[in-house]
Amino acid sequence: VAAQAKHIASPERVRAFLHNFAAQQGWNDRDFTNEIERAIQRAYCMGQQLRDHNQQSAPSHLPPSKLPTPKPSRTKFTWPDFDQAAFDLHAQHDPLFDLDPIEIDPTEVMRALYHSDDLLCMALDIRSAITQPLRLWRGTEAAMQFIVANPMFDNIGLTQEGKLSFRCHGNATRSRNYQVVEFDRGTPEQQAGILSSLHSEDVPLVLVVWSGGKSMHGWFDVRDLEETEKQTFFGEAVRLGADASLWDQCKLVRMPGGRR
Repeated sequence: VAAQAKHIASPERVRAFLHNFAAQQGWNDRDFTNEIERAIQRAYCMGQQLRDHNQQSAPSHLPPSKLPTPKPSRTKFTWPDFDQAAFDLHAQHDPLFDLDPIEIDPTEVMRALYHSDDLLCMALDIRSAITQPLRLWRGTEAAMQFIVANPMFDNIGLTQEGKLSFRCHGNATRSRNYQVVEFDRGTPEQQAGILSSLHSEDVPLVLVVWSGGKSMHGWFDVRDLEETEKQTFFGEAVRLGADASLWDQCKLVRMPGGRR
């Protein structure tokens, strides 16, 4: 399929199609990621293509052989300690949403949150992330387990080890549109209260994803905040028990309405 499709489609689209096809067929006996990657590499000479992409992405004043050094993976912050009293207080907030989960169409959610040209990183599992424009994901979102909440600024980036990757800090956003807040402690009612207490006119709660387990993921629109204000907002969430690792710009979170 990859060899024939290379004449009419991009490697990203073919890769997404093959993963989606395997998922739709219910082929769960093994992970097909390595086989699909080998097929893509053979069909598109992927190694050379990635090198060419990286050279084209280098600043014009640098020779093609001298690629830019990857930026530091992330800024380290000292987040506040968990505050049980604050947790108990905020947990009493009236929920802004019904606790009964509803069926949602991932394609419609993506259309509401992003533009068609936004570079979105999605994944069937933690090893198979792909970054491509939203328009190329159309119809395959429901097969995905994970998504990076914020659009990437390039299809491919350099890891700290200097390797090319579809999901790394080298191509992750520098300024968040959405901040995902997750709580692993407390009852669903308490988590709903805390997420609702963090909602404001400047930082609206736009989506809550519950996988059926013990944690809810609240998506907050932080576009109107300055960068320091985004940090302050997330710090308050951490004080209330949120998972601090979700400050990571390329962290995978549950796809709303996606496959589990």
